[in-house]
Amino acid sequence: MSDNEGSIKIDSRIQDSERIQNLSRRGFMGSVMAGAAGVAGASTLLSSVTEAEAEPLPDIADIPPGGAAPDDEAYWEGVANQFLLRNNVIYMNSGTRGISPVSVHKAQVDAVEAVNSDPNMCWSTYFFAGMDEIREKMAAFIGSEVDEIAFTNSTTDGMGLGFMGLRLDPGDEILTTNYDYGWVKNMMAYRAKRDGLEFKMVDISDPSFRTPDSPQKVIDAVAAGITPKTKFLTICHVNYTDGFVMPVREICEIARDRGIITLIDGAQPPGMMKMDMNELGCDMYAGPGHKYMLAAQHTGFLFVRNDIGDRVHPLVYTGSSNPEWAITGARKLEQRGSTSYSDRVSIGAALDFHNRLTVEATEARLRYLSRRLIQGLKAIDGVTVYASDDPSMSCALISFSVKDLDPSFIVGRLWYRSPNIYIRTVGAAGGFSGVRATLHVMDTADQVDTLIDRVAGLAES
Repeated sequence: MSDNEGSIKIDSRIQDSERIQNLSRRGFMGSVMAGAAGVAGASTLLSSVTEAEAEPLPDIADIPPGGAAPDDEAYWEGVANQFLLRNNVIYMNSGTRGISPVSVHKAQVDAVEAVNSDPNMCWSTYFFAGMDEIREKMAAFIGSEVDEIAFTNSTTDGMGLGFMGLRLDPGDEILTTNYDYGWVKNMMAYRAKRDGLEFKMVDISDPSFRTPDSPQKVIDAVAAGITPKTKFLTICHVNYTDGFVMPVREICEIARDRGIITLIDGAQPPGMMKMDMNELGCDMYAGPGHKYMLAAQHTGFLFVRNDIGDRVHPLVYTGSSNPEWAITGARKLEQRGSTSYSDRVSIGAALDFHNRLTVEATEARLRYLSRRLIQGLKAIDGVTVYASDDPSMSCALISFSVKDLDPSFIVGRLWYRSPNIYIRTVGAAGGFSGVRATLHVMDTADQVDTLIDRVAGLAES
């Protein structure tokens, strides 16, 4: 699915390979186009733009006084133009992989070229000074202290560092829900078997949990699953299947009162919603860089609250054992060998992009588009939308089904007919299945309306 050159990763069916190639001063990505020929159907989707014909990308307009309004289509279309998507592609899958804007691609290209052209950078990429600045930006972005941030390769990687490195004793109980991510549940089952822990899951698969009248229903269910033996609890911040925003703050407060360590799976919210670790009250929080944050693949972060840092141990530690040089705080968890310089640089570029738009304006825009989509889908006979009308329980991830149509059929019909709309299938415990659209700033109101019209056509046929 991806055409890779160095550390730059793109999908040539969705992104414009030739325009991205032009970001390189030396054109080292020229082989991307050759690789694209091996992607099924890619030749029919490649842009006809050549290097000689390529026009300079317009910059984002200055933010209006008071911030950009969520329905200011002229402004937000300018933002959408920062993404080098093919003209016939409507991309609504940022919950799996967020397409990077041109500024992030360019930062990656420059970083790869710098390393490849200067052998002396090989050592400095491990400890380059700019990493401190990126860490400061990350801490400000999620509302934490700088030394509470460890950079990881993904959400799952961060979940592993936090959970597998946490000190637990045989007989301790570890708790999650059956709607949490499968790989995390696998991780918990593995450690439970290895270390003699008791692994429990709260059942929230009943359809009444999809759009409850109040988040209290979920709070009560999770609280009922806690016992005196429970020592660790993890839940998703936003369920990746149905988009339900879990009542994290309330659940973490219950856990903290009972001495339970919490680790939140934040695979969706960073870049979608304004975040504040202090307000959430969790002990640990793992998130990705490559989804709504719009950084490169193989990027992420793990927040570890300072007051529990000594209870979480590195799985691999390559730092010094000399107390004078030993690395402390969450950073000790990332001392495990080589990392990708260009991927780390992309995190800083992505944060700069978000900060320019402001997290408040971005969240308001995503909620505006999501509300437009939800209302449009609900008006179609035969369409079921799994998204709450309560903004505290939903944001920019909208799952739905169309009559008795197979979700894979829906996804295929939307993708293989022009314009090509990219969404995905989802499924979960209790027989839940549907399709999922995850909206971001590369999407426009007109594109949302196009999706609604296409779904209406499927429902009618």
